[in-house]
Amino acid sequence: MSELAHGAMLVGALGAAACVATGRRTALDVAASAAMLAAMTDMAFTRLVPPLAWTGVLAGLGIALGARLRPARGIARSAGRRPHALHRALAFIVGAWSFAAVGGAPSAVPHLGGHLHADAAGGGLAFAAAMVAMTAFGGWLAADELRRWTPERGSRTRAGMRGSARHAAEAASTTVMLAAMAVPGVLAALA
Repeated sequence: MSELAHGAMLVGALGAAACVATGRRTALDVAASAAMLAAMTDMAFTRLVPPLAWTGVLAGLGIALGARLRPARGIARSAGRRPHALHRALAFIVGAWSFAAVGGAPSAVPHLGGHLHADAAGGGLAFAAAMVAMTAFGGWLAADELRRWTPERGSRTRAGMRGSARHAAEAASTTVMLAAMAVPGVLAALA
């Protein structure tokens, strides 16, 4: 089960990174996606970097991405991009929370192939709720972006349609990654 979860996390992180790399994004977006992909790769294969270090990196990037949502920033002026940017920032913070649980938080219990996952009694329930909320938010966002992508929605340009499809793919990839991070812990809590 753990290998399947790691595979899904890597596929999700790689898909999100590909969406970021093919779009017009800032250096922060590219660096954040590269860091998330590196964190998922490290978690799945090498474990060279301690999970708490990844927690700090991902939380810091999530906060930096979220800071762009302030009204004084350019991204906040674009109403269509605001939910997407919010999902992206929250995904990094919830991902950091996952690494904190893996890193040896007192509420973590060994399960599934020697990996640590938060248990339901010690804060894992709040984590599972956050993962479910992020999965629902990502699913809604992907569906909304795909709805906007359809040509019947007015005079959208081809570039706008490609952008919506890319945003939908990124939201879906991030959602798959977060869900894969949550499944082993949820299954362990139910066992």
